[in-house]
Amino acid sequence: MKKENTFHFGWVIVGVCFITLALVFGIWYAFSVFFVALLKEFGWSRSVGAGAFSFFIIVSSLISPFAGSMVYSIGPKKVIIIGSLILGIGLALCSLIQTWWQFYLFFSVITAVGLGAAGWVPNITIVQSWFKEKRGLAMGIISSGIGVGILVCVPSVQYLITRVGWRMTYRIMAIFIPVIVISMAIAFLKRPPKTISDPLLEVGSAHTVIKDPFIVDEKWTSQSWTVRQAIRTKPFWFLGISFFLGNLITQAIFTHQVAFFVDHHLEALFASYIVGIVGIVSLGSKILWGVLSDRIGREITYTIGITFSILGMIFLILFHFFPSAALTYFYSVSFGMGYAVTAVLPPLIAADFFEGRSYGSIFGTLMIFVGAGGAFGAWVAGFVYDVTGSYVPVFIAMILCALLACLNIWRAAPRKIRRVPGKVRLDGGLI
Repeated sequence: MKKENTFHFGWVIVGVCFITLALVFGIWYAFSVFFVALLKEFGWSRSVGAGAFSFFIIVSSLISPFAGSMVYSIGPKKVIIIGSLILGIGLALCSLIQTWWQFYLFFSVITAVGLGAAGWVPNITIVQSWFKEKRGLAMGIISSGIGVGILVCVPSVQYLITRVGWRMTYRIMAIFIPVIVISMAIAFLKRPPKTISDPLLEVGSAHTVIKDPFIVDEKWTSQSWTVRQAIRTKPFWFLGISFFLGNLITQAIFTHQVAFFVDHHLEALFASYIVGIVGIVSLGSKILWGVLSDRIGREITYTIGITFSILGMIFLILFHFFPSAALTYFYSVSFGMGYAVTAVLPPLIAADFFEGRSYGSIFGTLMIFVGAGGAFGAWVAGFVYDVTGSYVPVFIAMILCALLACLNIWRAAPRKIRRVPGKVRLDGGLI
């Protein structure tokens, strides 16, 4: 009876993390509509405006290892509360900006620190410690919360900007988002009981290695991995490069998609709806990819998802030459599915390699690659546009990056470390 109650509460944790990520990453992806409003008011170049977002990504990713580690040291509740308070302060200050350097300080530093402490790494660290066999489903669900953030927050923010202006919109977000996240953290977040957390933290013991049907490479999984040990391995760097490229693509496209469509004479509000469709598609796709990766493996699932991402960028290129409303919908569906796989699979693949007490710190360190890729992607897309006056060269380069990202997942080869649950069943395992 105790095991059933514990398992049930794990899904409550998933629900809390789902809502938290929806709200927090609503801020992240709403930048694309704030971007247009700020360029209009201040007349900044696109590289300067996008540079703020690049710096934002770098700062939020740099604190990820510390945020992941603090989930274990001080507890998930305190980490999320502290992060949400800093996030609210940063958003409130953003409403006061008059110059580009103030925006860099208030948004790219203060808001970024808050988002990093309340965002992706702490939440996936919390959830992975509550689940083992159904980890793909759990990760898919909380990751789809980001899709809800894109779906709901981006059009809502554009609506608020149109009605009350971007300054008041920042103030509304500064109050609304932290209050909800902090309330949920106080009410529900807690550490997993020993019956769930111990197998994850003790995975290096001989008893666990021998009897665990998921394990393929016993020597690898017998290690009690630390960050220092992890960064000395080839798979860590293969994953780092793949995650770098995956987020480079995502942020290059997401940061500039509204501006791209507005350049081609679409209304900003309509363009924000296209972004919302990306969110709708990614919501279900993240759950799909998470579950599918537990059945057929991480590499195959990632490859299918990347194929959709490439299709989405091809539709953007076609739209540039042959503007059509139909192509915007084809783009949003395809790229929404492709983006989803680059969001939900990295934490699962990292856990395949480095499951254990230091998982939060190790995945947080890999998030530095993610942040660097996103920062470079957001900035370089703006720079290329400033130089060439077109986003087409960006889209072509992103297609090549997608192919390289996929290749490096196969080179890392998580299938050679652990079987996914579906493979265990096929092999006649104990599940």
